[in-house]
Amino acid sequence: MKTFKQLKQKAFLVVLMLAVLFLNAQAGEKQEINKTFKPKELVKIHTVSGDCVIKKGKSSEIRVNLVHTYSTDEFEPIFEEEGNTLILKEKFHHKSKWGWNHKGKSTWTVIAPEKTNIEFSSASGDLDAAGLKSSISARAASGDITVKNFKGKLKVKAASGDIEVKQSGGEISVKAASGDIELSDAAGAFSVKTASGDIKAAGIHFTAASDFKSASGDILVELSKSNDSDLKFATASGNITLVYNGNPVKGYFVFKGMKGNISSEIPFDNKEKSHQYSPFVKKFFKKGGDSPEISLKTVSGKLTFKK
Repeated sequence: MKTFKQLKQKAFLVVLMLAVLFLNAQAGEKQEINKTFKPKELVKIHTVSGDCVIKKGKSSEIRVNLVHTYSTDEFEPIFEEEGNTLILKEKFHHKSKWGWNHKGKSTWTVIAPEKTNIEFSSASGDLDAAGLKSSISARAASGDITVKNFKGKLKVKAASGDIEVKQSGGEISVKAASGDIELSDAAGAFSVKTASGDIKAAGIHFTAASDFKSASGDILVELSKSNDSDLKFATASGNITLVYNGNPVKGYFVFKGMKGNISSEIPFDNKEKSHQYSPFVKKFFKKGGDSPEISLKTVSGKLTFKK
């Protein structure tokens, strides 16, 4: 016959096993939250590692869907309204048994009117935004940022993540540290900068003065229409290639780089002139006047112009 002490020990073990099973189920169980809000001028989204998808809605309301697999005693989603601003963010209450790297994932989906302004920031989460005609400001440490079918003012930064902007137009500012930047079928005024990543831009229509800069990455820009704006392209050790895709070429084109590293399908107006001991040279050609001015500059890379 079992003693009271043995029964007590057995009961404790059963409770302990149930608690462990419950916590493990909580940590991996898919949970979903849906909320609807009145229209707001601004939506602020801050995630730790959660991804965010933003879409244009058909109604005037803002609908938020959150799906996550975190343990509920560690993770708390925040939904706050402050005047004309909706605030969405992730909060972790304490360390889990995995440390600060909580086991699980989350995805926020925001469906809002097209003129809703967005502010997004995340440590490692991705952003995918499409269909808005407003202002988007986004920052990510290691996450990727993708913006599609957008018109308005766009300002995005990424540390090690990649940035992609396509079928968009307006005032576009894009910065990346080690990630790549890709633009396609876009029009507007551009400020594009990266440290070690590459910049690839295809189907571009410049509507205002723009500049592209890279430290060690390559820059490739292909135009969809003839250009009337001043343009600056600069890199330290990367290559720069400017392609007009058969569009009319006009303006004053200046190339600065190392001898033998500059090539153009349009003949230069000047011969190579530089100090006999200097490895650098400046070349130029004009088509139809002094404006606009297009500058291509590199230290050790190659400069290439194609009609």
